[in-house]
Amino acid sequence: MYNVRRATPDELSLIVDFQVEMARESEGATLDRAALTQGVRAVLNGSVPAEYWVAESEDGPVGMLMTVPEWSDWRNGTVVWVHSVYVRPEARRHRVFSTLYEHFRRQVEQ
Repeated sequence: MYNVRRATPDELSLIVDFQVEMARESEGATLDRAALTQGVRAVLNGSVPAEYWVAESEDGPVGMLMTVPEWSDWRNGTVVWVHSVYVRPEARRHRVFSTLYEHFRRQVEQ
C-alpha cells in the first residue's frame, strides 16, 4: 500500500512544508521557516542524530515522521523516540501512520 523509506536531501522543501503544516495544525504555531530549513537540513545531511522517514503512495509522499535516538542509563541502551509526525489530510485514516510506525518498529527490532 505505502512504501516507507528514509527521506533524502532532495526532499528538504517537502519536509519543511510538512513540518510547517504539522505545527500549524497541532499547535496553531507559525514556525520560522529559515530556522526550520536549517534544522531539517541538519537532519538530512547527517549532522545530527535523527532521521526522517517518508511514506509514499503511487501518487507521491503522503506522510513522514522523524526518529531521534537517546541514551538511556536505565536501560543501558538506546531508546528511539518518534517526533514530528505528519500525514497529509487526504491520506489520514488510511493507515499511513500505522505503516510508518510498523516499518520503524521492525527497523529497531533488527
